[in-house]
Amino acid sequence: MVWARRVELSLIPPRVCWWAMAGLVLCDLLWLAGDLTFTRLFTEVAVITMFPFVILGIFGIRWLWTLVFPMAFLLFIVPVRGPLVALQVDLTARFTYAGLLATGIPVHREGPYFELPTGKWSIAAACSGIEYLSACMILATMYAWSMYSSWRKRALFIMGAMAVGVTGNWLRAYLTIVIAHVSDNRYLRDSHGPFGWMLFALLLFAYCLAGWYFRDQEMPAEISGEPSTDPSIRSAATSYARTFLAAVVALSMLCAAPVASSLIANVRPSQAIEISQISTAAGWVPVAVPFTDWTPFLVNPVMQRVQTFEKNARRVSVFIGVFAGQTWTSKLVTSVNDFVDDRSERWTVVERKTSSTLLADKTFEAKTAAILGDNTRITAWQWYWIDGTVTANDLNAKLVQLKTRLSGKPDTAAWVSVYTHANVRPEEAATVLGEFMRDMGQSLEASLRRTSQPGPTGRMQNTGANQ
Repeated sequence: MVWARRVELSLIPPRVCWWAMAGLVLCDLLWLAGDLTFTRLFTEVAVITMFPFVILGIFGIRWLWTLVFPMAFLLFIVPVRGPLVALQVDLTARFTYAGLLATGIPVHREGPYFELPTGKWSIAAACSGIEYLSACMILATMYAWSMYSSWRKRALFIMGAMAVGVTGNWLRAYLTIVIAHVSDNRYLRDSHGPFGWMLFALLLFAYCLAGWYFRDQEMPAEISGEPSTDPSIRSAATSYARTFLAAVVALSMLCAAPVASSLIANVRPSQAIEISQISTAAGWVPVAVPFTDWTPFLVNPVMQRVQTFEKNARRVSVFIGVFAGQTWTSKLVTSVNDFVDDRSERWTVVERKTSSTLLADKTFEAKTAAILGDNTRITAWQWYWIDGTVTANDLNAKLVQLKTRLSGKPDTAAWVSVYTHANVRPEEAATVLGEFMRDMGQSLEASLRRTSQPGPTGRMQNTGANQ
């Protein structure tokens, strides 16, 4: 895309814009924050944003305006689709359910979970269609830029492609279940990925073919010519020396954030981590066997442990997963750490919301999930514990981690969940968990504090559940 603008760029004299260097400083700070908290969204946005600031700083605003489309196109590199997954899953489940009912197929639905006479289905995160939507937007943007000269036509074509990506995934999910159902699970039950991609390719091909008939027959002619010799224009151009100096400053600032990150000490626990036993209180007694073998799905914690307590014939389990000396492959806050592995065929999250609770007199909103599997329903609450701070908000947790890293403290933190049975009366599960948190909150807080202050013994490398 830049190469296609080479003739037009050759006619524009470079003009250094020093204030663009302030933008590079902001990019450095964002990159540094992302690197210290292991947040790829921050680092990737910072790197992509550096490109237009470098062009603006070295060559000037006219160069940047000429290259505005290729610079904007780079934003597709950044995977900012995470927040859309839950919405896509919900919309796909709603459409599929309505389609099945309209077809006359008996179905029971709970969130993204379906139960038909021929089997059970779940609209998982991988089935949300976010990949279809992303591919549609990328291809449609390039296609619209190449085929149309009108911004109106380009915008309409891209919006239409987004609609194809969303509704095409709805159709894929519906057809997959219907075909498996009517074939008594002989087709598409175990492997339906290729079918989805072939259907998506067919829909996108048909859409682009329709867009071809509305293309602009005469695109703007390519600019040709030689750089202007007008003295007024040449006098406005920056000297080669200043351009070279701006390039050196810009490239130096590109390296500043990685250098600063390497200079900040990576404080790690000097001793092994051991998750402390939670003391009993208010009639809760420990039991040896948990009421379920379900546990949250975490990637590479240094240690995790499950402790179960009972009171009035109701059992509550506490899961603690500890992360210390965090890296890009072992970190507390990440979309991969969740109640259920999105590839699991045994457990499914059918509802997500938040619940107000407290931990040692600290009121906060905990993430809440209803989990189904093996004829068992579980209600679970989850939050993060970082250096005495309790939060279930991912962004808040990242900011607390950044503050901890910059203060030179160890980054030991915990992924905490409490959960109980919700088979008979699901509405009572929240009451049981609330009672447990009121009674055992002080003991749980004390255990987390002891865990974050390693003692002389421990099991740093043990990543299995300790019951």
